[in-house]
Amino acid sequence: MTTLKCSAVTCVYNDNQLCSKGDILVAGEGARLSSETSCESFRKRGENASDCASSGCGCHEIQIDCKAQNCTYNDKCKCTASAIRVDGGHAAQSGETCCDTFETR
Repeated sequence: MTTLKCSAVTCVYNDNQLCSKGDILVAGEGARLSSETSCESFRKRGENASDCASSGCGCHEIQIDCKAQNCTYNDKCKCTASAIRVDGGHAAQSGETCCDTFETR
């Protein structure tokens, strides 16, 4: 599993900059830059919160599925990086987040 730090503090799953969802999906199928990726699992606090199945605590390591086919760390849609950082300090939607660790092949 991958170590994840997340600055998207407006996300319902964010617990002290760790993810409490247990797994995430990084979008950006044709991405060439980090800014062209996003955390598709992002859900803004207060919106559809009842639909969010949080485990209740932030996890240091989680499963990351990845659609960013041009990323060095993508192996058959699974992230192989030892650690990533999802950025999105004041995000209101998924498209305002990104995988800061994205690196073009």
